[in-house]
Amino acid sequence: MKAGRGWPRFVLAGLGALVVVWIAYKATTMRRMSGRLTVDTGCESDPNTVAEMSQFTPGAASIRCRPWDIGTGVTGYVWRAPNPRAVVLVEHGWGDYAQRYVKQFSQLIPHLLDRGISVYAIDMWGSGRSPGKRGATDVGNAVEDHLAARRKLREQPLPVFVLGHSVGGLVTATSTLRDQSGVRGMILLAPALKWDVSGFIRLVARMGGFLLPTFPVPMPTADPTAQSRDMQFNERLAKDSLMYMGKISWVTAAGGATTSHANWKQYQHVTVPVLTVNGTADKVAGPSSSREFIEAVRSQDKTLSLVDGGRHSLLDDPPSNAEALQIILGWLDRRLPKNDAVKP
Repeated sequence: MKAGRGWPRFVLAGLGALVVVWIAYKATTMRRMSGRLTVDTGCESDPNTVAEMSQFTPGAASIRCRPWDIGTGVTGYVWRAPNPRAVVLVEHGWGDYAQRYVKQFSQLIPHLLDRGISVYAIDMWGSGRSPGKRGATDVGNAVEDHLAARRKLREQPLPVFVLGHSVGGLVTATSTLRDQSGVRGMILLAPALKWDVSGFIRLVARMGGFLLPTFPVPMPTADPTAQSRDMQFNERLAKDSLMYMGKISWVTAAGGATTSHANWKQYQHVTVPVLTVNGTADKVAGPSSSREFIEAVRSQDKTLSLVDGGRHSLLDDPPSNAEALQIILGWLDRRLPKNDAVKP
């Protein structure tokens, strides 16, 4: 009988210990949405972040990235064009990082600089050079970071375009939906706009995001060949220490599903110029959701461009990458200010 009476105490003690462990876990993983940026010297010293401009104009000076503090604790960067006409705020996809777009991703950043477009970018929390558990990106927090970056860009006089890839496309679209002021145009590249799950699954995801935010969702690891047909690129990506290729975390799944579901009721209010670019062979974020998005928005200037055979990391996917890059650059060229450049 004594042993029987001891069981409730043992269970309660065990539960109490679990609660203490969980509280400690939450305290150590909780992000505070404020604080100063610790300057990441890797931005300025890493040769992979140097935009080589001589490929466009012989003898042109290289452009190095500089740290950019948006005030929320994530790591930011800027590459300043010599005679800028506009700026683009770039938001990378989940697990990716901004500086990769200099030497990879069809060298998007050098191409933008060559057109007189300064490039600003941030690494999402848990990605690249930003702090946080790898891959544990809260989409809601990422939207707040994006809005903070846009507020920071109001300090300079040039028109602002926004560009997002994959989950970065969802973040970019959500940020623009919440505040369209100051956005000259929005480019969404293979955007993860529609997380097509049931209400029950969204509830499960929110519970997981609250209880175990940094833990992986128990699902198969994504097929790396879904990113690109270039096997050497896929192998290089898997070895990249700044790239996260693991399973999606509960906090990301919860935020992505919740944000996506809420947005579809509001996209009709979007009026800024929009370009969406998708590969027809994208199995991660197929073109159907982009087509629905383009039909939903109220903008008078909206374009859906499909690249035949392209996969998810479209600008890393030859031969489709060249076509996708020209679509993006051509769209920007037609909307850039024609007057003399204004230096910020």
